[in-house]
Amino acid sequence: MTNSSTASTLQSGTDEQTKPLKLPLSYIRFLMGMFISRLGDSLFTFAIPWISYKLTQSSIVMGSMYAVSVLPIVLFGPIVGSMVDRWERKRLMIITDSARALIVALIPLLHFLGVLQLWHLYAITFVLTILSLMFDVSIVAIIPSLAPKQLTRANASYQLTNQIAEMLGPLLAGVIIIAIGGFNTLWLDALSFTGTLFVLLLIPSFGKPKPSSNLLQIFKDIGEGFKWLIRSKINLSFSFQAMIGNFGFSAAFGVLMFYLMNTLHLNTQESSINYTLLGFGGIVGSILAVPLEKRFRRGVLIPMLLGVGTIGFLYASVSHFWLAPGIAFFAVTVCNVAWNTIVTSVRQEIIPSDMIGRVLGFSRVLTRLAMPLGALTGAALSEWTDPRVVFAVAAGAKMLEIVIALVTPIRKL
Repeated sequence: MTNSSTASTLQSGTDEQTKPLKLPLSYIRFLMGMFISRLGDSLFTFAIPWISYKLTQSSIVMGSMYAVSVLPIVLFGPIVGSMVDRWERKRLMIITDSARALIVALIPLLHFLGVLQLWHLYAITFVLTILSLMFDVSIVAIIPSLAPKQLTRANASYQLTNQIAEMLGPLLAGVIIIAIGGFNTLWLDALSFTGTLFVLLLIPSFGKPKPSSNLLQIFKDIGEGFKWLIRSKINLSFSFQAMIGNFGFSAAFGVLMFYLMNTLHLNTQESSINYTLLGFGGIVGSILAVPLEKRFRRGVLIPMLLGVGTIGFLYASVSHFWLAPGIAFFAVTVCNVAWNTIVTSVRQEIIPSDMIGRVLGFSRVLTRLAMPLGALTGAALSEWTDPRVVFAVAAGAKMLEIVIALVTPIRKL
């Protein structure tokens, strides 16, 4: 709940619309800062598996690195949710943004000093994921305050910003890594966090923080979030659906770089093009979310989108074409980003503002539980059999998502 000064500021921002986006100017500025930061994130996403491959040439290491990047969400999701609901969200985002910049910079710094070891990458990835979880949950929580009357459009614009960055990032990363090396590329990622830091300093605070949490209160908050989630059949259905889909996606994405470089024998530039198609698919998905929601009932649209993702993974499982993985992930990210945009809007509509951090924190535990297992399963399959089998497993997971959409309250949306 916002205080009176914040509310008036937000109302003023809501009245100032920019066309054709039809969103508050304050929110547009926020998206511009997010774009700079997400562009840096996409450099990191490409550079870390590249660095891991160059250091070890092992799909197991690459798969486990991806698993470590999601494990903190499973372990600390509820605690993070309680912090987001109890702390002042703007301040929390500024702290986490600054901390992420410093932690990313540790990797090239340790390499420059000649002391970087593999365990450093695991540890830094682990901590970075916790901070990113705080930041990302806070974003979902503040969007209803920044654009209260246009949730689907605001969420779609946020997804579009992310996906444009994810499309351009690998292209830039391929060029930058060739020019200055993978480790030096991470200096640019560290610098990119200033984009969000600058716009965060300009936006108003989002209400007064609640009293600080002791350990007992944190557990009480976690319990409240869990109870709310399990009593909401629609939210619980979304969570189980995402958990199964994330298993399949993680199995394929966790070994994507290994598959491109070791099986298809692509160079850095060709690999970056495949990664770029992920971002391009996300752009298409974010653009289509609003018009599709206007044309189709949500309960019909969701299984349709999941069908597109299923076809994409099935194609990659049978094709040797060098762009097949990129085309597959293009279809999957169209599906996933549009799905996520719609589902996020549903959740923002029905979850109370002072509960959204806790509910999403617990929901993310469920949705991420299968990701480490999926990443390790994909890595093992890539070592023991034809790596394309991983894409067949991912397609099977997408089919299960469709079944959930058809037999749960999702079908009634």
